[in-house]
Amino acid sequence: MLINSRFVIVDDKPQHLLGIKESLDFLRLDCHSKLYTDEEVANWGPLPGTRILFLDKNLATGATMATDNKVAFNVLLEVIQKLICPDSGPYGLVLWADDPEVDELKKYLFDRLTGEDAKHLPVFFTELRKGDYINIANGDVLNPEKLRTDILEKVSENPQLRALLTWEADVAAAADAVLRSMIDLVPLENRASDEFSDELGKVLYKLSQAGAGKDRATENPRESINRVLVPILSDRIAEHDPDSGDTFDWGTSLVDPKAAPTVEVQASVNSAIHLSFARTARSTPIAPTELGAVIEFPFDINDKVLSEIWGVTEAQLREKIFQIDEAEWATCLLRLVQIGASCDNAQPNLGPLLYLLAVEWPFGAPDGSNVNGKPQLHKNRKVKSGMEWRSPVLKFSADKNAGKVSVFRNLSISVPRPHTEGWKVAYRFREELISELTQEYARYISRPGIVTLPS
Repeated sequence: MLINSRFVIVDDKPQHLLGIKESLDFLRLDCHSKLYTDEEVANWGPLPGTRILFLDKNLATGATMATDNKVAFNVLLEVIQKLICPDSGPYGLVLWADDPEVDELKKYLFDRLTGEDAKHLPVFFTELRKGDYINIANGDVLNPEKLRTDILEKVSENPQLRALLTWEADVAAAADAVLRSMIDLVPLENRASDEFSDELGKVLYKLSQAGAGKDRATENPRESINRVLVPILSDRIAEHDPDSGDTFDWGTSLVDPKAAPTVEVQASVNSAIHLSFARTARSTPIAPTELGAVIEFPFDINDKVLSEIWGVTEAQLREKIFQIDEAEWATCLLRLVQIGASCDNAQPNLGPLLYLLAVEWPFGAPDGSNVNGKPQLHKNRKVKSGMEWRSPVLKFSADKNAGKVSVFRNLSISVPRPHTEGWKVAYRFREELISELTQEYARYISRPGIVTLPS
């Protein structure tokens, strides 16, 4: 519910810790300070949301960079692994000392934080001299404004991190604006009393009604209120609220890769844009009734089941509809995709939900290539049946090649909501994909036919 501190400071001298904290307090920059001791560090845990980590250079008892780099570096490495939460996004590391030497530390961390551990690495490294900002002897604050200027200058040396932090500031400013607009819906005459909270509750109730329907405000208020507020938030972010800071030239953060992206890169980026996996510990699980939910096939895969539901055998589905050989069919997965109008999802009415049969298929080659007709599952595979909608290149799991999802517009099934209980969701198509698929299905079922006498 509460936002974590973006600045984190680690030092083994209380007076230095207090000095930098008071400097940041003066600048109205919230920070979290950690007094390092050999005993306490073992009890430290991750600090989500860290964006700037100040690390004193000489935390190890009896060790300095000059006398024992390895011992001192090991301590800094331990602190980084303890405090940095890899799922919280990028951060910059400021080596904070009277005589900082950042290049050796950078090389040390690059050599040791490899593979999955590379998630703990900062986007950029820099250094600041303690004596320029605090009195080294007693920790008294010397020049907090210089600290602000130098931090911004250091961050600006890395336009990529600055772009991400600027965007985060824009989001925060936009969220403030949305919250202000909600409070403005409470009349001023109703604020100077204990009824203020109740009046705000009435506003939230109306927003939930707007998102879910008149009689459904209390069913899932978090979801329905988000349905109303998120588009407003998106508009405010796009407007770039000037309260979020000065104008930043985003073009300086871009690096043209020159070469075309690999299939793996395409798939990873497309998946980040178009798929929701809800994998993090705090994520709300995706319900099988949600619009765009892609369901792990909930039925037995045999001719009897497929014939009863869709009137096809597995061989017909494989050879006539999907048109693939048996060997590569074994690498595919059957799915169901929940489709429908977004208003039906927002205001669920009585009656069954519509699902389309789909095939999730990985490329036969890691680069999605096709040589002399093999493998058949490749990125340029042609759609021959006219019944197949196909997703962009996507990445479904780390242990499989990139691939696509084919959805068959002529193979639908209607399922009552209670019958979906226990169905497992693999992921969810986000709005752009599911809107396109729904419109494709609508066009398919409404296509006209003209009867004429042949010549």
